[in-house]
Amino acid sequence: MVLSGAGDSLGYRQGSWEFNLSGPDIHMELQKLGGLKKITASLPNWPVSDDTVLHLATAEALATGKTEEELMHEVAARYVEGMKDMNGRAPGNTTILSVSKLRPGKKNGCRVPYNPRGAGCGAAMRSMCIGLR
Repeated sequence: MVLSGAGDSLGYRQGSWEFNLSGPDIHMELQKLGGLKKITASLPNWPVSDDTVLHLATAEALATGKTEEELMHEVAARYVEGMKDMNGRAPGNTTILSVSKLRPGKKNGCRVPYNPRGAGCGAAMRSMCIGLR
């Protein structure tokens, strides 16, 4: 998980590399920075993206030991809290909309209707830790 966060921080580069569609441009900028060995991925210049924030939220919920519906409400609560840490990050519209519908602790408050227009791979990036449990 630590290496995933470090890799995310590097690939994200405060959004400038995550949303740059030109690999050669990224490589050129990396060379201007002195190459990968010259980079120290630390705050404030190398924050993690929204995906790592919510991956950690998933892991923290799993670490509580809760199961079934109680666990789902815990994940929902952690996601709602995690969305407060999105300043300077770029969560997608599907994430923003889905988390805004969560109501942890309320009946069906951890359930969000399926969105047929949802896209991206955020769910995969935020669920890597499930296998650890």
